[in-house]
Amino acid sequence: MADDTASALPDWFPRGVPSLAVSVAGTVAIVASATLLRYALGQPLQSFPTLLFSPAVFLAALLFDRRCGLLAIVLSTASSAYFFVYPYNSLTLPLASLVPLCIFVLTSSFVVTVTDTLRQVAARLDRAERNKSLLLDELAHRTKNDLAIVGSALQLQARSSDDPAVQEALATAVARVNVIAAAQDRLRYREGIGQVDIADYLLGLCTGLGDLLRGVRPIAVRLEAPTMTVSGADAVTIGLIVNELVTNAFKYAFQDNGGGAVDVKIEREGGNLRIHVRDDGIGCADDAVSGMGSRLVRLLAQQRGGVVSRVATETGCHVTATLALEEMPDVRVRP
Repeated sequence: MADDTASALPDWFPRGVPSLAVSVAGTVAIVASATLLRYALGQPLQSFPTLLFSPAVFLAALLFDRRCGLLAIVLSTASSAYFFVYPYNSLTLPLASLVPLCIFVLTSSFVVTVTDTLRQVAARLDRAERNKSLLLDELAHRTKNDLAIVGSALQLQARSSDDPAVQEALATAVARVNVIAAAQDRLRYREGIGQVDIADYLLGLCTGLGDLLRGVRPIAVRLEAPTMTVSGADAVTIGLIVNELVTNAFKYAFQDNGGGAVDVKIEREGGNLRIHVRDDGIGCADDAVSGMGSRLVRLLAQQRGGVVSRVATETGCHVTATLALEEMPDVRVRP
């Protein structure tokens, strides 16, 4: 499941509003900073006495809330009038000096209103995005649990049967269900796209297959896969193909208690993915009967616009499956 819920807001956007005391103190600090900066600049901004106070009002409304934005307008107007618009020693303001202050108050009030409205809309979108992520996580969790129940039911059915063929068929079905469950377990939802780290996923899959199938035979399962993400649907397809090919290698490539190795290699070429499974067993039999696993691999590859090839090597058998990956938009992963 996702480690954290997705957010519709950028990383720098403030989440929530601080306490009233903190908000007021922050607003005062922002206006005071604008006042000091305006005082330091002096003559160059003589004709624009309220210029630096507009960003201060915007920041107060953005970082805190509408009330702090209005407070910033009051403080900015008073500071501007007292220090820059008219000399300090006068008790009255000429009418001409009130014009820029009135314009500043009107424009700043509009900025505060718009900023607060946008903030509320963004907050609602953020909550909706987080709720969607939670629902997706819950859906994936329930799917994983349902698959686990299906696998357990098949295992119980296999134990209750005395027919070895039935037991083997049910065990194979359980393995395929576990492949899909493993993909769900490693599914990550980012920006609305369900993604799986294929290297991590296949490492767990190959390790589990080796422990399950080798028994007392010294057979190693080795994986070479790049660090990349694929869609959840592609991950299931890749996992099923690897599961079938590795299982077939264990079943047919190594006789008696002989040892060896099964190498799984994943290569990406543009929008295509190539899956290599090599073994150093007895080789590819010319008269091998195409079983359910082999037909499933071909069907999965064909559904993705790919092909499956099988060639004998000097040290065993080499099966290659090529398939086209789903196109996914580039997404920025939050740390």
